[in-house]
Amino acid sequence: MKKIKHSKVKNTGVLFELLVRQITLEVLNGDKTENAKHIVKEFFAAGTELNKELRLYDLLLKEKYNSESKAEMFVETVSQAHSKLNGVKLSKEKYNLIKEINSKFELEQFLTSPITNYKVLASIYKVFESKKSENYDIKDIFNSKITLIENIISRPPLNKTIEVSDSTKLIETYKKQDKDLRLLTYKILVETFNKKYTNLDEKQKGLLKEYINNMSNTTKFKDYLAVELPQIVKELKTIKSKISDKVTTIKLSETISVLEKMKIGKTVTDNNVSSIMLSYELIKELKSKANVK
Repeated sequence: MKKIKHSKVKNTGVLFELLVRQITLEVLNGDKTENAKHIVKEFFAAGTELNKELRLYDLLLKEKYNSESKAEMFVETVSQAHSKLNGVKLSKEKYNLIKEINSKFELEQFLTSPITNYKVLASIYKVFESKKSENYDIKDIFNSKITLIENIISRPPLNKTIEVSDSTKLIETYKKQDKDLRLLTYKILVETFNKKYTNLDEKQKGLLKEYINNMSNTTKFKDYLAVELPQIVKELKTIKSKISDKVTTIKLSETISVLEKMKIGKTVTDNNVSSIMLSYELIKELKSKANVK
């Protein structure tokens, strides 16, 4: 029995993630060709087998249950639903999708960008593929199912908040927005992007543009952050000196301390980007509240 080898180029969830990232990049770069957007609209239109498969990927990525037994039943139910898709039609659509991506982008380079939830997407692919044959490594598929079950029953840690001033509540709210900012970077299509984030300032747009442009060049992006971080800390310290609310001042001191200690590893993470993005947003809001220019 052989292990089912994961293939990015055949993983519908991975391809969609990368296309949406490319759409975001097209928006930030002002690319009028909108190649990625047109590919998504054509190949993932309602009624296509790719659309149906993507919905199954999405279910296993986002659905949550509070028990292992329910999660296990859910994985099996979604897997059975996948086995009922029109395999011939799905293979043809996927072949044409890859062909179109290759005609618009350098496929090898297109596939090099890291995927945050890669392990889960790869596990979904393997579980779906296991339904097509009985000749597979049982332990490998078992481990893939465990990955999916753990993802389904996982819960984000609770944030403890204290009822204080409006400024402090604002800071606490921003701490919870990591998921939304990740979605901004990876998942939001161009219409939603423009609708939801029209108030991004030039600093925030610049951060996202640098991040997405340099997904495969972490050294360049680390150099960019090395310049931005000290400037953010300096600006927060200036704002702090003009705020009289003691609780807000304490929270700002904590934020500044975290930023000063932030270390960018070999790979720039979503949390790094989110922290900088939230710092920019915090600066905007606190400036308006403290009348700082």
